[in-house]
Amino acid sequence: MSKYLSRQTKILSINLLLLIVLLTAESFAQEQKTDTVLSQYPSHHLNNDERYSVFGPPINDQWKFQASFMNSDHENVSAFNFYSRNQRDKTLFLALINNGLENTNQYRVRQVSGGAVLFPFNNDDRYQLEVGGTIDDILDTSFYNTTLFSRFTYRPTSELWLRVGYEYFDGYELGHGKNPYTNSTLNSYYFAAKYKLGFFTPIGVVAGGMVNDQVNNQYGGGAFLNGPWNFYAFGGFIKSTQEAEDVRTLAIGRWTPFRPDRLPSAFFVWKHKSDYDFQLGGLFFGNRNLFIQPAAVGMITGMFISSVTLRVNSQLRQRKLLAISEDYENFDHSFFYVHLNQKINNDANNVGFTAFQFYKLFANLEFSIFSEPVIGLFYTEEVNPVVTGFNPRTFQPIMQDEKEKYFSYQIGFKIVKNFLFEAIHYPSKDDFTVALSYLIR
Repeated sequence: MSKYLSRQTKILSINLLLLIVLLTAESFAQEQKTDTVLSQYPSHHLNNDERYSVFGPPINDQWKFQASFMNSDHENVSAFNFYSRNQRDKTLFLALINNGLENTNQYRVRQVSGGAVLFPFNNDDRYQLEVGGTIDDILDTSFYNTTLFSRFTYRPTSELWLRVGYEYFDGYELGHGKNPYTNSTLNSYYFAAKYKLGFFTPIGVVAGGMVNDQVNNQYGGGAFLNGPWNFYAFGGFIKSTQEAEDVRTLAIGRWTPFRPDRLPSAFFVWKHKSDYDFQLGGLFFGNRNLFIQPAAVGMITGMFISSVTLRVNSQLRQRKLLAISEDYENFDHSFFYVHLNQKINNDANNVGFTAFQFYKLFANLEFSIFSEPVIGLFYTEEVNPVVTGFNPRTFQPIMQDEKEKYFSYQIGFKIVKNFLFEAIHYPSKDDFTVALSYLIR
């Protein structure tokens, strides 16, 4: 035991030393250059090719391969995945996870995910097809979960946007007694459209589907408002056949122009159902501030439309591309706030978390073979039900919500420009995650 504590103390000391070195070295870093950012994300105003009227001229794909290992609550989770990224989207080709948690019910699975983002007609980004899925092998059982999705987006003009999609899930939820798992089948199809009228952009959506042999049709609408100085607001409501699936979505924020103006950009999104509450916020500032208009509009539109898609989504849809998030790469300084609360067990219990995350990217700092170090500081509160007894009358466990609070931190850096090392440590939990990525540009 003493050797284990000694090893943990050494790991913590080394990580703290690295943090001090990074913070000290920042005072010697060169000023960050906006032109470098602009060369990677060129302005639409420089683009004359109609095929790229949405995202701007193409840039070379960046390929990333990542292997990771996580130790959490004395459970070891390993993963391997790779994807490509350009100015248009991310394409997750393959993700393999062993002993990871299933998305919704939090039981252990082996998971395979894959998908693609395609532009099938002459590489024209006005026609975008996305397909993907996830297969979960539930550990210690012969059961599988299968999630499939597809969607097609058509942008005939810069003002008009159309999308159709279909999703399917067949798998198992947690049961009780003699049936620890119960089968569940979901499917949904939808159509959405929006049209920009100056500063006002209305959006509508209709959907149909089945939830365990029960019909659940949905329809709704919302509107984007573009304000001065790149501020925006959004509000929408979707009505469902099943009243519990009615959902409200509100958003507000500011995007940065293509040529960063050194002012902060930000967003806040709130989605609410009777048994589900989700909040997501971000604040970004610095020369490397890439929360531009397509990113803001795409994120808000996607979150609104996802209200009519399955409650169980593949990793590609959730953008859980890597074991350690690398969203910080788009900003010098970034702050994220995430809150999720979902009622379970007939609303008797809750599962969810609240997290605050701050990242500082040292974009122009280089030392020998090391470059672009990053530090992250996090605070998290988790709520999960725990079994406290057993009811002999109903033959069901008695569960009570338990809250846990903890701090964690992240360090990372590139090695010879092509390798990226990242680690997250949770001191009070003795948990950690490490990941090594290989980049090809």
